[in-house]
Amino acid sequence: MQLASKPQDLIEISEIRSELVTAAGFSDKATNYFSPSELKNALLEVLQEIENKTGLDWRAEIVYRFLLTRGDTLGGAMRNILGAEAKAKFIEAVELALHEKAIPYTVGRSKSNEEKVQAISWPERILLFDKKPKLIGKNVDVILLQTIGETSSINTLMNQAERYLVCGEIKGGIDPAGADEHWKTASGALARIREKFPLQGPRLFFVGAAIENSMADEIFSQLNSGLLEYAANLNVSKQLSDLVTWLVSF
Repeated sequence: MQLASKPQDLIEISEIRSELVTAAGFSDKATNYFSPSELKNALLEVLQEIENKTGLDWRAEIVYRFLLTRGDTLGGAMRNILGAEAKAKFIEAVELALHEKAIPYTVGRSKSNEEKVQAISWPERILLFDKKPKLIGKNVDVILLQTIGETSSINTLMNQAERYLVCGEIKGGIDPAGADEHWKTASGALARIREKFPLQGPRLFFVGAAIENSMADEIFSQLNSGLLEYAANLNVSKQLSDLVTWLVSF
C-alpha cells in the first residue's frame, strides 16, 4: 500500500476508500446520492477541512472520525459524543471571539464533570448550555440572557422572559443522509421557542455540522423572513466565527 504525505493523497488509495468515505461522514446510504466524481470532490473538501483544522495531526483526526461515524450504528451513545464534540467546538469559538474582543469572561463547569461547560459569563451577559427553562418546557442547546442588575440564581433568570436575548440549536451529526432530519428537529425546537415568546422574543440561530441543499433553501427562507437571525455550518470556520462574533456583541 502506498503512503500518504497529506490527507488528500488518501483519495488514490483504493484499499481504504470505503473507510475514508466513512471517516468523512458519509453512510452507505448517503453514497447512493453521489456520482463517483461528486463523491471524490466531497471527500477532497472534507479532507482539506481536516488538514486546515488539525495540521500534522490529520491522521489521528481521520481515525477518530471513522470510529465516531461507524460507531454511530451502535446507537445513541455515539450520537451523544458527536453532539458533545459539536458543542465543544462552538464553545471554543465563543471563547476565541471574547478573547479577540478583549472581553473578560468566566467559565462555569459541571461539578460532576469538569470538562463539561455549563455557562460562560461576561459583563451583563450569561451564555447557558443545555438548559430546560420552565418558560419553554423543552431543552434548549444555547441561551443568552441579560444579567443587568440581577444577582439571583440562573433558574430565577431563566424564569424572566425579558432576560432572553438569543436562543440557538446545534446539531453535530455529520452524515449528509441524516442532515435534513437534524434540521427538522432543530427547526421544531426553535418554533416552540417562538410560540413561548409571542411578542418580543429572543433572536434565534442554528448551527449544523452537515447542511444539504434541501434544508439550505428552508434555512435561507427563514433567514430572509426574520424567523432565524443567524445560521452557520459548524465546519466552515468563517461562518462559525461570524455567528459567535455577533453573539458576544449582542
